[in-house]
Amino acid sequence: MQARQAAAPGVQSSMASALDIARHVVADEARALGQLAESLDESFDAVLGTVLTATQTIVSGLGKSGNIAKKIAASLTSTGTPAVYMHPVEALHGDLGIVSERHCLIALSCSGNTDELLRFVVHFRRLGGPVIGITQRADSRLAELSKHVILLPDVPEAGPLNLAPTTSSVMMLAAGDALAMALLHQRGFGPEDFAQYHPEGTLGRRLLLRAGDLMHAGAQLPLVPAGASFQDLILEMTRKQLGLAMIVRPDGSLLGTFTDGDLRRVFERVAEPRALDAETAHAKSRRPSASPPVPISTIQPSHPAIDCLRIMRDSQITSLVVTDTTGRPVGLLRLLDLLKAGLS
Repeated sequence: MQARQAAAPGVQSSMASALDIARHVVADEARALGQLAESLDESFDAVLGTVLTATQTIVSGLGKSGNIAKKIAASLTSTGTPAVYMHPVEALHGDLGIVSERHCLIALSCSGNTDELLRFVVHFRRLGGPVIGITQRADSRLAELSKHVILLPDVPEAGPLNLAPTTSSVMMLAAGDALAMALLHQRGFGPEDFAQYHPEGTLGRRLLLRAGDLMHAGAQLPLVPAGASFQDLILEMTRKQLGLAMIVRPDGSLLGTFTDGDLRRVFERVAEPRALDAETAHAKSRRPSASPPVPISTIQPSHPAIDCLRIMRDSQITSLVVTDTTGRPVGLLRLLDLLKAGLS
């Protein structure tokens, strides 16, 4: 994987403005990335095969290369390839204890001759599996010690001095991203897998959260027997502060819900509501037959939370009763609970 074209040099003139320099740095780095893309060839498949067969990948580098190595390890891990960053010096003082022949090493060094990293690579080869080097120098010691080499284009660093790691760091980062995404593809890693590793991200919440994860349950449930008095019905609604009560039949199945709106309708329609039982109050509180029916108001604990949000919006309701397979209420899920969980 080799490309030895030189990128156009950055702005060197002392007359250049800071804005000119900034634009040229980005342009130089973009050209280098284009050369890197063109330099990747079939040997990249061998790199993928090595990582795929390893139990875990160790990524290492020193200085700016070390910072990039940490990001590569994080990207690999979050996309289905177990990886860990190991500091080359710490490795020589005990961290090598985790290394076995089931591990592979990705070692980053622009020059390929960083002493601390090379000492680590030598000892890793004694204990571990294959080494993959990422460097700009095909004639470096790192390239010599590596089974596979991702050779970065030999272009100067961007900026007026061409000294600070800029272009080389960007290319290392891009090579790591290319590796992570190619491995993701090889593993058949999909959105559901991504969500498993990012449960608190937006995608994770949308794909993983279920009604049972967010519902109010147990002693929090405002359950009222059908034969309970109207006063007990109101007291249960007030105590539990969830905006409704669930009226249940003698067998425990759900008869229906009684909301604040139902309470207002009962007072409008019944002269002495205190004489009613819960079942009768529920019957007296129903909306006029001309009102649009609610398509669904109960779900089961395994129902995806994001679908519960859609149901509430489509039905123009603010809560769903969660029932078991026999129709008995086991929870209550509110629109507020879904919004608090970030499902908006």
